[in-house]
This record gives sequence, structure tokens and C-alpha cells, in this order.
Amino acid sequence: IEDTGPLTKKRMESCDTEFVAAAQDFIKRAHADEQPFFVWLNTTWMHLRVHPPEHTRGQAGRWQSFYHDVMVEHDKHVGQMLDLLDELGIAEDTIVMYSTDNGPHMNTWPDGAMTPFRNEKNSNWEGAFRVPEVVRWPGKIPAGAVSNEIISHTDWLPTLLAAAGEPEINEKLKQGHQVVDKQFKVYIDGYNFLPYLTGEVDKGPRKGIIYFSDDGDLVALRYDNWKIVFAEQRVQGTLQIWAEPFVFLRVPKIFNLRTDPFERADITSNTYWDWFLDRAYLIYAAQFIVREFLTTFHEYPPRMKPASFGVDQALKKMEEAVQSN
Repeated sequence: IEDTGPLTKKRMESCDTEFVAAAQDFIKRAHADEQPFFVWLNTTWMHLRVHPPEHTRGQAGRWQSFYHDVMVEHDKHVGQMLDLLDELGIAEDTIVMYSTDNGPHMNTWPDGAMTPFRNEKNSNWEGAFRVPEVVRWPGKIPAGAVSNEIISHTDWLPTLLAAAGEPEINEKLKQGHQVVDKQFKVYIDGYNFLPYLTGEVDKGPRKGIIYFSDDGDLVALRYDNWKIVFAEQRVQGTLQIWAEPFVFLRVPKIFNLRTDPFERADITSNTYWDWFLDRAYLIYAAQFIVREFLTTFHEYPPRMKPASFGVDQALKKMEEAVQSN
């Protein structure tokens, strides 16, 4: 690990180019040594705020912004990584997954992206959680295939390890398993999607997902096409979303994400609450699923507390630090 200096505004113009070059160098050396490799390439462009180098400005066209200029440059970087795999002749032996960590910061538009889904990052709505995901594995994953299955980033740990010859990692970690020089006994929420991605089965293993806030609050549950909202962010936009608390509902809201993918029904429909009453039984099913999930914390408690911007949490940490001394 080498400290290469602070990430100044000026360096933000070129740091992604540095990261891509370093990733390519790592792959070339691993290939030369006939060693397997894992690369997690985290770029800074497409996150607010962008600082495009001079030669890229305007390349997206007259009606676009700096954000779109660096998007074009980012696309070139992705192409460079894929081209390298082809040049080395290892594309068919390499799984490539492209995605992002959360929905957009629409409050900084035109930086920070845009989404058709409701709200944005740091809310309970789909705009906070829905992200694109593209996977390439020539000869194994059919090219051009489109899936509507539910998948989470947590699924990639068991999926990639299964592809590498370790299909039972979830069960091993639950029982207690040593990885290199560390011992783990943890519950992995992810599923092995390898059989689905390679076409061995027609359906993915994941039936639902639980939504958590940045503070670790359980705010919603999705099962199949149904979404049950336990706590909602009522601020519609701007950075105020980060300042205002979630409203925990006495009765959860229900959405059908197939017929109402943008979660508009509770705002626009005159008949939403009648529709809700006919489906209120779903709340009981949701409570059962959540209870089953929470019971796993008894044997496998959280390994760390979530971060918080709240002053009460900061004061609590200070108090704990004083007491420990």
C-alpha cells in the first residue's frame, strides 16, 4: 500500500486514469505470473462533483454538461479494461461485473446522475436502491440477455467464489471458517447466482430484499413484486433528504413494483387506500419474513455499528471513549 498524495480538485481530473493504469498493470503482472486475480476498480467519475480534464470538455455535445463529458471518458475507461482482457486472451476466463453502489444524488444535478425512480440516495424509495448492473463472461453467460430477477451486491461474494470453485462458502462461514489468517463465523445474506447466470436454472435464488437506511434502520421489505414500506422519507428532493428523519409508519404502505415501479400510487391514485385494504394481509407476511431475518442476529450479531451523522451518536461514541480510558 502506497500513499500517493491527497485527492485535490486538480488530481480529480486525472485520478481515474491513474486507477485504470494501475488496474491494468496489476492484471498484466498476474497474467505473466500465471496467477488468478481479483480487481475491484473504483472510479471517482460519475460521483459528485466532477472535474473533467481540459481535453474532455465539450465532447458529450453542446447540450450536455461536464458530467456527461466525464461519462464519455468513463465509458472509454471501461472499454480499455475490456480490451485488455481480449488482448491477453483471457476474456473467456474472466467474469466482469459493472455496477454502482447506490442511486443518484439528484440534489446535485447535473452532477450526481438522474433516475426515473422515486426519490434518491439516502431514502427508502427505489431511487435510492435501484442501480444498473451488467455482467460479462463470454461462453458462460449469454450475451444480450436481460433479467428482471432481484439481485443484491451481497450476492456476488458467494457467486464469484462458486465460480472460483468454492460453492459452499455461505455454510462454511456460518459454521466457522478460516480465510488466510483470519477466523470468521458470520451469516452471509447473499445467494449464489451462478447457476442462474449460466442458464442452468430459469429462476434466481433471491425472492426478496430488506432495505436499510444509512443509520441501520430497517425501512422496507421487498418480496417478489411486493414492497412493504415501514418508514418513509417524505422530503421530495434536495440535500434536505439527508437532514430530515424517516417517518416510521404505524401501518406500513404497500406497493406493487411491477404495476407501479415508480411508487407513485400513494401520491396520485384516488383509490390507493381501497386497493391497500384489499391487500393488507401482505403486512402479516412481511412481519414474518422480517422476524425470520432478525432472528439470525441472535447467533450472528452485527460486527460493527452503522455510521451516523447524528450528534447523539457522536456524543455516545465520545462518552464510550471516555469511559474506556
